[in-house]
Amino acid sequence: MHRPLFERLAIPSSQRVFPAMCESTASEAEWALRVDLAAAFHLAVSYGLHEGIANHFSAVLPDGKHFLVNPFGLHFTEITASKLIVCDLDGQVVRGDGKPSASAQHIHGPIHRLVPRARVLLHTHQPYATALTMVAGGRLEWALHTSCRFYGRVAYDTDYDGVALADSVGERMAAVLGEADVLFLGNHGVITAAATVAQAFDDLYFVERAAQTQILAMSTGRPLVLLDTALVEQVAGQTRHERFDLGYIERHFAAQKRLLDAAGGHYRR
Repeated sequence: MHRPLFERLAIPSSQRVFPAMCESTASEAEWALRVDLAAAFHLAVSYGLHEGIANHFSAVLPDGKHFLVNPFGLHFTEITASKLIVCDLDGQVVRGDGKPSASAQHIHGPIHRLVPRARVLLHTHQPYATALTMVAGGRLEWALHTSCRFYGRVAYDTDYDGVALADSVGERMAAVLGEADVLFLGNHGVITAAATVAQAFDDLYFVERAAQTQILAMSTGRPLVLLDTALVEQVAGQTRHERFDLGYIERHFAAQKRLLDAAGGHYRR
């Protein structure tokens, strides 16, 4: 017999209440999405990818018409599954306590509307990936095994024009993102776009590692040893096979959630 999600995850009864959702209990699918997205916030803190109450993550609900996002004012460590709010694709709150930051509304709403495949968007100002956006002509260079996993999957928005206070900013980002999975925002930060939280966080984690290693290499003042294009394409294909066919993405995310659970699993509340 199919067991309830709470039982399969062994979540204590004290953690099964949705404080802001008593009258409208979330579906099992929504709750699972909430748990994964909440985990991403806490993992971002673990790896130093966050900026306190700044930055925002979102995930489109199964109905395709609404998305989860963090309410403005909460530190990433305070965010839990039940504290995420629900917005329509115009960024208007329809359920939950609080409201998204203005930049979250004007970035996530337009991208979710215009790029339907981007069901999950993780936006940060993480240090090393962001550092590349500050360098003239800054690009992820194909000089490292880890970087090759992003070959053909990266886009660059070089038209920074201030804080996102209008939908036109998100619309521009959506147009530049196109079919890419990682969007470097000039003089700003980075966004990963994916079908699942696990995939989006996998990219967020590894693009930071790739950027960090590249910057360390560049700091030597010696030229990078760029890989031959044919080899880069080969490694990109191999890592795609590893990530999707061999289940690396899901196993990586599950392992990281186990670390959070061992520390108390607060994100699941």
